[in-house]
Amino acid sequence: MKMTLLMRLGALVGLVGLGASLTACEDDAFCFSDCGEGGGATGSGGASSTSSGLGGDIFVTSSSAGGNTGCELTNGGVEICDDVDNDCDGEVDEDFDFNGIQHCGTCANNCYTQLLNADPASITCTWDGMAGNPGVCAFTDCASDYFDLDGDGQSCEYYCIQTAQDDADCNNRDDDCDGVKDEDVDLCNDASNCGACGRNCSVVNGTGKCTPTPMQMCTPANTQCEIDFCEDLDNDNLPDFHDLDGLYSTGCEYPCEITNGGIEICGDGIDNDCDGLIDGADNLAGDPQIGQPCFGDPDGLCATLAHQGTTACVGGQVVCTGANVLDEDDVAETCNNVDDDCDGTVDDNPTDAGNSCGVSNVFPCTLGSEQCINGALVCVGNVDPQPETCNGADDNCNAVIDDNPTDAGGACNVPPAPPMGASSPCMPGVLTCSGGVLACSGDVGPTSAVDGCNIDANCDGQLTGQPDLQSDVSNCGSCGNDCFAGAVNSDWACSGGMCQFNGCLPNFYDLDNNQTCEYGPCVVTGSEVCDGIDNDCNGVVDDVSSTPTPVDVCGVSPAATRPECTTGVTVQCTGGSWQCTFPAGVCGPNCASATEICDNLDNDCDGSFNENVSNFGLACTSDAGLPPPGHGACQTTGTIICDGPNATQCSATKASCTLLPGGCEEHCDGVDNDCDGLVDEDYTDKGSDPAHFVRPDVTQVAGNLWVFSYEASRPDAGPLTPGNGNGYFCTGAGCPAGIPAAPPGEPLDETIACSVPGVLPWFNVSPVEVEQACDAIGGFICDVNDYVLACETPSTCDWGYSPRGGACQTAANGGKYCNLGGYDFDPMTAGDQDGLLATGSPLLSQCGADWSGLFGNTDPTIFDLTGNLREITKEGSNIYPLMGGAYNTPSEFGATCNFDFYVVDQSFKLLDTGFRCCFSSDPRL
Repeated sequence: MKMTLLMRLGALVGLVGLGASLTACEDDAFCFSDCGEGGGATGSGGASSTSSGLGGDIFVTSSSAGGNTGCELTNGGVEICDDVDNDCDGEVDEDFDFNGIQHCGTCANNCYTQLLNADPASITCTWDGMAGNPGVCAFTDCASDYFDLDGDGQSCEYYCIQTAQDDADCNNRDDDCDGVKDEDVDLCNDASNCGACGRNCSVVNGTGKCTPTPMQMCTPANTQCEIDFCEDLDNDNLPDFHDLDGLYSTGCEYPCEITNGGIEICGDGIDNDCDGLIDGADNLAGDPQIGQPCFGDPDGLCATLAHQGTTACVGGQVVCTGANVLDEDDVAETCNNVDDDCDGTVDDNPTDAGNSCGVSNVFPCTLGSEQCINGALVCVGNVDPQPETCNGADDNCNAVIDDNPTDAGGACNVPPAPPMGASSPCMPGVLTCSGGVLACSGDVGPTSAVDGCNIDANCDGQLTGQPDLQSDVSNCGSCGNDCFAGAVNSDWACSGGMCQFNGCLPNFYDLDNNQTCEYGPCVVTGSEVCDGIDNDCNGVVDDVSSTPTPVDVCGVSPAATRPECTTGVTVQCTGGSWQCTFPAGVCGPNCASATEICDNLDNDCDGSFNENVSNFGLACTSDAGLPPPGHGACQTTGTIICDGPNATQCSATKASCTLLPGGCEEHCDGVDNDCDGLVDEDYTDKGSDPAHFVRPDVTQVAGNLWVFSYEASRPDAGPLTPGNGNGYFCTGAGCPAGIPAAPPGEPLDETIACSVPGVLPWFNVSPVEVEQACDAIGGFICDVNDYVLACETPSTCDWGYSPRGGACQTAANGGKYCNLGGYDFDPMTAGDQDGLLATGSPLLSQCGADWSGLFGNTDPTIFDLTGNLREITKEGSNIYPLMGGAYNTPSEFGATCNFDFYVVDQSFKLLDTGFRCCFSSDPRL
């Protein structure tokens, strides 16, 4: 049966003999390293089983001198080196040389046992001769296969069998026993160990090389295998294989022997330069046959410079190519004194000769034929059309007689010209052809025997009987200029050849200043007023000079300042009175009787708007009125706006968590991150959005066991604050089966447990809180075996250090340590300070149980199983062992994985104690 804390203390005291004394010791692990045989007392004890948070005392035994004053023979009266006068001769250890190696200065100072793995033959003792002062043990050589790597001269701590003078052999062994493996292997340039041992740069049909990334460590990620050169099977210094695709993976994939000095030529069907291309498909810049001037045919047009080309490789043959190159018969022969078809004869059978020629074949015209004469086409035997004349014949051969004859169309019966500046009604005629005879038609004779004003009406070439253009009102200044033409209600005269406006008739007005006096009759009565009358006879009725304001004539309050009551109101004089036009919904039918509604308008123009609702314009949130957690992280803010004439609503709407910086991922932080109405929901109740729930960092340590990767923390904890709230969820009969109830009167804060890095863990917590908080997220309080398994890992570790293996089976050193009493929490302050660190603190080196590579763990490290906080576990009803040591645990041996001495009950709480939760199924799925 498991002993309680007090039971175990009693068992220790029972081991003490009569006369023994008890002294207090600060070491939680029974003073494994701090309390010697001298029985000195130090420090205060560990946790008690009370709920006050105050620790009790732990005591251990120490020897004390007996009451005898005489000498009692010991060891059969034979003196041995034990600081006792065994033979009672009044001298202590008188037979021993304290300059010797086995008793260097004192009996207990045996240099052979102090200097680990040193060569006994090289061990020396140096003693100052003062009784009781230990001598100094030293050595010069290590025992075979042992080495003093740290050079402290105290031990040969490194065991190694030296097999070579260097580590050039890449075998993951320390061949030269300098503490480093394979350091002499050139991982940057060794093609057999490129970036890593055994990574061989082999090339198909060639030899590989290792190429590192400049200025970076040579690893498989920062080195690459490349092709160095391809194989030369016949040893002619020319490769027989080539790397065409540039890929290391395919090697020198192209078999080919370079010919013709590596110069590609046309017509041999061979890849001379071994680039994968043959003849015309390759670059033939080195082929002398290619690129030479050439002609498609040596005769005629083909051999002219305009049709010169260059030689090229086409279809594996050298041919003459070019945009203007011509071959025989490419061009048809034409009559041009040139050998167009390149057959050696000029103008032989030209294709453009023999065609009909001429203008017409209509009688009396006839067509001829084209003949090639001296390089030009000549029409022979044709009769062409002639100009048409009025003669009864078809001179122009268009099948129409006398159409548009050239001798018709001339003027006839031409009258005398009128005097300079005058006009005449007489007109000449035009000669026309009719029946093959010319006649005059269209001529005009005199219209009167008497001349008009500047008109030679009798067509005699003279003007007679002309009016006085200076005073004649009907011909004022010029003939036909009648001053009264177009006059309206006005008086006119002619003076000096100019029409003179003498004003309007009475009560008529020339408003547009065009001298027509178009407006009237109208009688002026004074300035214009809004009465439906043109008071000032300006042609506009009620064009008043100033418009009154809406306050003056529309019933608008002087306090109204909104645009619908000021600039938005139109004041017009209509029908002889002032009329006000308001925007829709404002002052209808008038301001006095208008009803105010919530529409963002001052409906009655009294200086206030939306006053029928009391909360318009106040700040609000999108989840106002909803029960917690409302819209959670998706909550937005806005203002109260109108929702119909007499209601309001908040302008803010729920955001989509997909648009939030953290997305919809639910975190253990007291916030509804995925906005589904649940806060920090776990895998047992995922809510309406089952894709998002709190996935604690856990590590699998058995087939059906997952453990918090970090010490439990509260949702609102931070790097420097532990957060608030207790872990009580139920009391009395309301608790699930097997879960102890909260103490009477305790508030049920229902604070869940989180497993996250970088925050202060949950301390000063009772075992009942642990059981209820873990149960609330679908887990349970870890029992002692769960904790020991998680801490020891499959390698049977002694502490929670990583990596598993030797590191977790030896005490802390400069490269691995946890937050125990020996860790200085505040190195800037003199002395050794102790204090609590955040979960998974980066200040601690390798302080985590290593489960990497096991059970497919994605979170393979369980942090702070050793130190930081003691962890509450369970071993039975009301039996809760405290495991792992805390930040104030002085000795590392009191924090081993299986040290389960401290046992507390349900009411226990202490500032150096926390917990973590366990699960029988993966809480992340």
